[in-house]
Order: sequence, then structure tokens, then C-alpha cells
Amino acid sequence: MKIVLSSTVEQEQEIANLASYLYDSVFPKFFTEEEIRHFQEIGVLQVNKSDFPYSGTLRAAFQVIACLQVMIVILEKKEQDASSVDSELVKQFEQNITLLNEYGIFFPFYYKHFNRIQKESPENTNMMYTQPDNEFLI
Repeated sequence: MKIVLSSTVEQEQEIANLASYLYDSVFPKFFTEEEIRHFQEIGVLQVNKSDFPYSGTLRAAFQVIACLQVMIVILEKKEQDASSVDSELVKQFEQNITLLNEYGIFFPFYYKHFNRIQKESPENTNMMYTQPDNEFLI
């Protein structure tokens, strides 16, 4: 007999928040709005417990959270300094992708997919995925 601890509601919410952060704040820096919509359609970073091995255990939740956080930090660092490529960061990024995929969380990218940084221009602004300056409706 094996005893496992279930993940908490807060951990499940944090996983959803991190996935949303990737879609809202990180992906728009590297991909177009159409590409991001396509990622949502094919299920990138979607958590559906019935379809994959992520069992909702405490350990699995911690690993998924850590993977997403590390990937976010690496991609944000890459955005700030796109000229240098640290092979250790690439290796960590790839290891975290492997862990996510082992838990059945679909993330079909590699570090090289984040080479192109989107230049912001008025006509090419990803309005759907940017944070509003205020939340008041007028």
C-alpha cells in the first residue's frame, strides 16, 4: 500500500495562474496573436486530469509549479538579454519541458522556438493578451 498526499486547491490554482501568465505576458513577447490562439486550440499548457498522468499529488503539483516558474524566469531573462545564450539555461529549460511532458502537460516547444522576440508596433500589438492599465469600464 502506498500513501500519497493530494495537491491543494491553492496549488492547482497556482498552476492555472502560471499557465495564464505564460499566455498573457510571456508568449506575446515571442509569438503573434494568431500563433497564441492556435496554441490554445491545440491545448498547450492545458491541465485536464482525465487525459494525462498528472495525478494531482502534492509532489506532482510542486514539480509542475517549479517547472513553470523556472521556464518563465528563463524566458524573461532571454527577453532582457537576447544576445547571450547560456547553455546551462538551455539545458534547464529543456529538462523542465521534459518533466511537463512526462506529467502529460502538452508543451511542444524547445528553447530555440523562443528566438524571435516580437517588436512592439502600434499595428501589431497583441491586445488580447496584454494587461489593461485599468479595469474600469466607462
